[in-house]
Amino acid sequence: MSDRERRAAGAGGVREQRDDRKRVFDRRFARAVGRLGHAEAAVRLAGVYAMAGLADEWRDGRQSCIDELCAYLRTPYQPSPQGGPAAEQLTFGGRQEVHHTIISIITAHLRDNARVSWRGHDFDFSGVRFDGGDFSGAMFSGGTVDFQNATFSGAAVDFSGATFAGAAVDFTRAEFSGAVIDFTGATFSGGTLLFVAAVFSGGAVLFTGAEFSGATVHVVAAVFSGAAVDLSDATFSAGTVDFAGAEFSGGTVHFAGAEFAGATIDFRGAEFSGAMFHFTGAALSGGTIDFAGAEFSGGTVHFTDATFSGAAVHFTHATFSGATIDFTDATFSGGRAALAAGIAANPPAGLLLPPA
Repeated sequence: MSDRERRAAGAGGVREQRDDRKRVFDRRFARAVGRLGHAEAAVRLAGVYAMAGLADEWRDGRQSCIDELCAYLRTPYQPSPQGGPAAEQLTFGGRQEVHHTIISIITAHLRDNARVSWRGHDFDFSGVRFDGGDFSGAMFSGGTVDFQNATFSGAAVDFSGATFAGAAVDFTRAEFSGAVIDFTGATFSGGTLLFVAAVFSGGAVLFTGAEFSGATVHVVAAVFSGAAVDLSDATFSAGTVDFAGAEFSGGTVHFAGAEFAGATIDFRGAEFSGAMFHFTGAALSGGTIDFAGAEFSGGTVHFTDATFSGAAVHFTHATFSGATIDFTDATFSGGRAALAAGIAANPPAGLLLPPA
């Protein structure tokens, strides 16, 4: 046999081994998918672990395995009414256990101590009903994390200490009703966080001590009616927090002690009719707070003890008919000139400025 023939035979052997390995993976994938669709929760749970194990071994098929796990989460389910038939309660309990197991497996593969990392992949949680879940300490680097149209109700979902590095995280049209979503101490570096047209009714979304570095946070056209949104002690370096067109008819939004370095906070066209905003003790160096075209017909925005160093506040075409915007104890380097031209000299009713 010539050298060429030996090389060809060797290459053919490698291809055959690769094809055999792929056939094995394909069969394992099909079996795991079948288990995920089984009527019994115990079999579905076995399918979850089988699919996760396959994802660890099959690099080329890892995204497909992740997609199947996420697809299971997107399967609709609702808790049975309290005191409903035992069979219904058992079915719900089984589905809930499988849901929470999938979330814990995904998170474990996104933490620093993961044996096999799933970072950089896409996670499609669109339309998922979350009644709890632990994403704490996970790192989402690159890829997309899609929570569009998801529902968070009546339980805690924990993202505390999570890191979002260049990832796009999308909560567009998500509904937050009585749940606690905890981003305490999370880090957002680059990337985009979207809450466009999200609805917050009751519960709390916590960003206490979170760090935003060059990230863009869009809360455009969101609706707040009774929820608490807490960004106390968060830090924003560059980037934008955009509440343009949002509606605030109740609840509280806290920026107490937050630090803004060159960041832009955009409330253009927002409607304030009852919510309480607190920028107490916030420090703004550079950047802008823009209330252009906003409508204030109730509620209060407090800037008590806030400091503005090179930052500007704009109220162009804003309307005031009942709300209070209180800068009384705020400190401006350069004096009240940091406010938009004209409004400092003749502030409308409801706009309380520091002494001239």
